[in-house]
Amino acid sequence: MKIHNYYHYAAMTSLHASIVALIPPFFLICIGVTLKQHHSVVLLTLPFIVYSFIAYQIYLVNKHRMEVLDETVDETTTEESVVGSSMAVQFLPAPSLRMLLFSQNGQLSVEIKDVYQYKFRWFIPYFIDQFFPKTYTFSKSDGGELFTIILKGKNIIINRMDGQCVGRVHRKPFKRYVVETDHSTKEVFLQSSSLFTDIKLCNSQGEILARVRRGFLPRIWDRHIKDENTPILTFSDELTDLEKVMLLSILTKIYRYRNH
Repeated sequence: MKIHNYYHYAAMTSLHASIVALIPPFFLICIGVTLKQHHSVVLLTLPFIVYSFIAYQIYLVNKHRMEVLDETVDETTTEESVVGSSMAVQFLPAPSLRMLLFSQNGQLSVEIKDVYQYKFRWFIPYFIDQFFPKTYTFSKSDGGELFTIILKGKNIIINRMDGQCVGRVHRKPFKRYVVETDHSTKEVFLQSSSLFTDIKLCNSQGEILARVRRGFLPRIWDRHIKDENTPILTFSDELTDLEKVMLLSILTKIYRYRNH
């Protein structure tokens, strides 16, 4: 997948949502005409009409981004690392998490997706949905699944696809995480703004290991990323691939209901 395909999918999802949102007003107006309750019907239909209008505007924005990118996206490039050092973060509408990480050339690098994509979960409130198993696959753009991320209460378990556990993350008080692998145990501290526009994962010395920033799109990215508010994820150059996956598991927990 390329960023062009993402904008196309996002645009069509918004268009379908806009059309579906007009169905309840149609029936409500028919009922209102029959019962001669015009004023009450207008109040009931207003939220649906407003939502339909907003969804249609989002469709137009993403359609424009798709058209601009149609002839400029680079061809697929091969990455040596499992996780790149800098990636754009996008979310597809889904019953649960579908997080996409794009490289600088507009090519999908990594997808983190909930295994249980049941459609009825669209309509379930968060406080009920939390009782569903939280298992996510970590896969590369070629479709090869590399890891599973399992959320169990405050803990996170990272397994390879053969079931071998490669690490655990334990949530502690005061936004502190203990990251354990076969080779080391480290503390990671979460620092975030009130609206999660800037998320930092730091070590015990205060050094930034990973950072997600929204609204600070580097100029070098704007050829392929047309939304200036796209979150950009950057990792420290000192991290190994496994350490990046461990930090991504923390971000998975943070973003698990994004675009639900």
